[in-house]
Amino acid sequence: MHGCAAETQGFLFAAEMIAPANQIGIAGHYRIPGMPGEQIPLQIKVTNHTDQIVEVKFVPMNAYSSQTGIFYQNPDDVNTQAYSLLDSRYGLAQYMTVPDSLDLQPNEIQIVDFSVAVPDIDTGTLLGCIRVIAFAGSQTAQETDNQVESAQMLIDKYQAVDTAVEIILPNPAAPSISVGEVTFLGEKIAVGIQITNQAALIQEGITGDYEIMDSQNMVLFSDTIDNFKMAPMSTFNYPLTWQNKTLEPGTYALSLTLHAGDEVIDIRRNITIDAQGVDEAQRTQQRISPTIKSTQFQWYEVALQVLILIIIVLFIAFIRRKRR
Repeated sequence: MHGCAAETQGFLFAAEMIAPANQIGIAGHYRIPGMPGEQIPLQIKVTNHTDQIVEVKFVPMNAYSSQTGIFYQNPDDVNTQAYSLLDSRYGLAQYMTVPDSLDLQPNEIQIVDFSVAVPDIDTGTLLGCIRVIAFAGSQTAQETDNQVESAQMLIDKYQAVDTAVEIILPNPAAPSISVGEVTFLGEKIAVGIQITNQAALIQEGITGDYEIMDSQNMVLFSDTIDNFKMAPMSTFNYPLTWQNKTLEPGTYALSLTLHAGDEVIDIRRNITIDAQGVDEAQRTQQRISPTIKSTQFQWYEVALQVLILIIIVLFIAFIRRKRR
């Protein structure tokens, strides 16, 4: 559900969870109850199916949200402008103790211990993952990073496996989804809506539909938001791709209906797209199909049109002269 299967490209390596005695259900990831202050011991099995040495590293990750659902990220690498946690106490990575790297000999299997120290929180769910990273051959991870290699060689040497860790705290949290600021994202050529899961629970089944209208209230385009889920206490900017044939400065409106479980949110918000946003969209995404109207004077377009007109006039004059 929230765990990822091992990569099968390149060399054969596996990282498999060992379900603890108090595992809740068969979820494909660690899903266990936790009390504030409790130290939870966990184990994961790593297997080297090759005839070469594999270096293995373990990295704790936090859970965040995006338009495709829940994903896991090292808290040191988070893009806070795009996604974040509302309450840093719900970042599970800080409570996980993982081992240093180890070397797996050819065809070796090891059972690796790690643990989670439950913080002084008694409501909701803590969600994160343990990422197991494997490097094949005699080269270390640092040596691999320092070399210029082909993409296929990197696939042959590197694999990563995520296994989610979900800690169920004593008191359940009540669902709470909200929609915040609506802005135009020039670098994505999209309308960004800030969606926030204010509850310390995994919010499943989020869907929606929307319309974008011009200043005359005419619908320019409409679409649906596909089913996705959100990590506990998380927020992110959901991009609604601009689908109109043109994009120019002005005031627009968004009408959105968002469904999240039993919650239904209906909003209507104005969107202001300025010249800077249009120019940014034109610079960064010329490859898209909509024609973006730049606010800058495109002299080369005019020059090309004039040149074409001159060629047509000269051609007509030549034909007339030849007929005489």
